[in-house]
Amino acid sequence: MNLDLLSLQTAASVVIVVSAAMYLLDTLMLKDGLPGRLWASAYLAGTFSALCYLGWLLLPDVYLAIALGNGAFVAATGFIWLGCVAFNGRPVRLPSLIVAAVGLIVVVAALAAGPDGGDWAGAVALFLGNAALAVVGAVETRRGAIRRRWSSTGLTLVLGIEAVWFAVRTVVFVSLGPDSELFRMVFDTRVSSLLTITLVIAAVVVTSALRANESALRGPGTAKSLSVDADGVLFRESFEATMTIVCARAEGADEGVGLIGVRIDDLRRVAVAFGPDEADSIAGEFRASVRRHAPTMALVGEVDAAGVAVAFTTTATTDVRRVARILHERVVADLARLGPSVVPVVGIGMALTADHGFDAAALIARADEAASHAAATGTQPFGLV
Repeated sequence: MNLDLLSLQTAASVVIVVSAAMYLLDTLMLKDGLPGRLWASAYLAGTFSALCYLGWLLLPDVYLAIALGNGAFVAATGFIWLGCVAFNGRPVRLPSLIVAAVGLIVVVAALAAGPDGGDWAGAVALFLGNAALAVVGAVETRRGAIRRRWSSTGLTLVLGIEAVWFAVRTVVFVSLGPDSELFRMVFDTRVSSLLTITLVIAAVVVTSALRANESALRGPGTAKSLSVDADGVLFRESFEATMTIVCARAEGADEGVGLIGVRIDDLRRVAVAFGPDEADSIAGEFRASVRRHAPTMALVGEVDAAGVAVAFTTTATTDVRRVARILHERVVADLARLGPSVVPVVGIGMALTADHGFDAAALIARADEAASHAAATGTQPFGLV
């Protein structure tokens, strides 16, 4: 069966529009956080891009359509990256400026070709822009909190395939031209439409799973409410929001804040070896134990399913190492009482405002990275990171 370009572009547009509509409906119903809203923006940009390309096919004289379509296509990839950045709790301001700059360059490159630019107006800028944003997006999925979600591997593959395909497409386009046999067979718009359909479906599935996970971690509610689980552990968004307030107040009062990260990284192996019930039992006891043995007035919040953080104000006489050592000993003892089947390695990491400043997100990341290293290596230095 030989499908013409208009049919393939229409099919791709239908897939993108339906996917975007379903994702947006879920976004509204879940009252999504920033990552979900950014991913929803990606599908909106993809929808606009598909409509622009359809308009170009139907009205070839309107060359503005292909310029806007190219810019929106790049923006869609950029918004996927921004959603990953937000999921990891990192600032999105600078990445947003980068996405805007790349999108503007792509649009200007297509407009510069003028009415005679044809189907491939600004193609090199489009290909390189997509490849670059897909690369940084794939790298972001292998960092921070999103890396610990198994479903993020699917997003890494989607962005990785997009990056490689557009990079190779650029080389073939520049060296052999769009009329070459190789380009027409492997890299022309028909193949691009089929690839787009496949990757959009995969991306919707993966980002929906990640968004559901992120929403569950945030807990229900409005931005003004703090949410805790049954053990009194603050959900991640609530913990980060509270930490931001505490750090700002401590800085104003010339006080210090100490943060202890506690992590177990054996849950996946426990689930495989002993079943999900055993893993859930360990995770529940782990969180409850950290909350039980943390200093009375400390904030206890989750970083993710296998990580918890404990935050408290410090003075010149506060022995943070001693607090961390006692907490580690008591959590390990509680987990050992669960049964002889498995005792996971518990890692401890610490970060102080005296060393890392009063940025709440940076403190949490530092302590959690140190805890992850301790859990992976089995070493407990009880020193400052």
